[in-house]
Amino acid sequence: MGLRRCIRRRWPLFAGMALCLLPAGASPERAEAQQQSLEKRIDDQQKELERIRNEIEKHRSQSQKLNLEEKDVLKRLSRMDKEIDLSRQFLRKLERQEGLFVERIDSLSSRVDVEDSLLARKKAVLGSRLRQMYVRDPDYRWDILLGSRSLEEAFSRYKFARLAAEQDAALIGEIRSRKRTFEREQAELTEALADIVVVRKEREDEARKLERGKNERQAMLTRIRGAKSEHANAINELEKAQAEIQSVIGRLEEKRLGDRSPGLPSGGDFAKLKGRLMRPVDGKIVRGFGQIKHPKYGTVTFNSGVDIGASGGAPIRAVATGVVEFVDWIDGYGKCIILNHGGGYYTLYAHVSDTFISQGQTVSLNDVIAEVGDTGSLEGYECHFEIRQSKQALNPLEWFSR
Repeated sequence: MGLRRCIRRRWPLFAGMALCLLPAGASPERAEAQQQSLEKRIDDQQKELERIRNEIEKHRSQSQKLNLEEKDVLKRLSRMDKEIDLSRQFLRKLERQEGLFVERIDSLSSRVDVEDSLLARKKAVLGSRLRQMYVRDPDYRWDILLGSRSLEEAFSRYKFARLAAEQDAALIGEIRSRKRTFEREQAELTEALADIVVVRKEREDEARKLERGKNERQAMLTRIRGAKSEHANAINELEKAQAEIQSVIGRLEEKRLGDRSPGLPSGGDFAKLKGRLMRPVDGKIVRGFGQIKHPKYGTVTFNSGVDIGASGGAPIRAVATGVVEFVDWIDGYGKCIILNHGGGYYTLYAHVSDTFISQGQTVSLNDVIAEVGDTGSLEGYECHFEIRQSKQALNPLEWFSR
């Protein structure tokens, strides 16, 4: 058999082998980059989960000790609210982690399917090659050596046979490598499936704890509303909370007068909004500014702002451009935000749930800064809103647009 005849007989087989050795689908570099990005997101989320998990455990441990000796109802309520808030954060992080695990499983499943398909193709090519070698033409090697009409033709045939042998070796090596990759990715898929089972179990456990905490909080609110002594204690503590707000604003004023931050608008800018100020949340004003008499117990309290009833999760918006000076908890006010608008003007937003800003950040008019919650509230979902000029509480109803 001549060289050309040999090539003609084997060219379809080698062409198929060459095509099979080419990469299929997306480039390996891109797939690897996508996988690394996913793994980084999973790792970052795991670190955040661990941080919140440790915070919850620490908070629950402290609460168990303090509940035995704590008498202030608002402090107990505040601890409950903080635990519920942490639990909600934890559940959201677990949900995101579960979503990332599902993404990883989908990615691994796809890769396993691709590897399985490629492995099957490689094996099919190798099987066809072996049949060609040992069934169709078992004496082709002697044909290469003895069937040549010249030394030059024999050398060319030898090079062709060597190329074929190298391709066979490369194919076998790739099949072994593909098999190892397939087995490794199958193991990773099994591990990812186990991870998602653990996350789902943790979500179920935390959801039960959250529900238990909400029920305990509701039982406590029922006691406060139903017992005059409990209610009186809560009112006294609320007055202390207002004094704490005064103290916080006082410290901010000292800081403002000391450094005069250039990033703040002038005081006149906010003062011009009187009578034109937007409301921080859509809803009905359920308690106005000033002295309020309780309809059941006759107790009189001073409301240093207004309370706007709204559905839980409703967006709370900044009423003017300002700098976030405070994002933290205050007993009786729950989770609070204080914005500095310059010139000694401040706005306060209390009883919020989720916050979307951080201390030192500049916000603009109408930016969503939080969601309506019931943290620290004895009355349910509402936004407590205050306007302060230095330490003096101003009546927001005189500022809102009609």
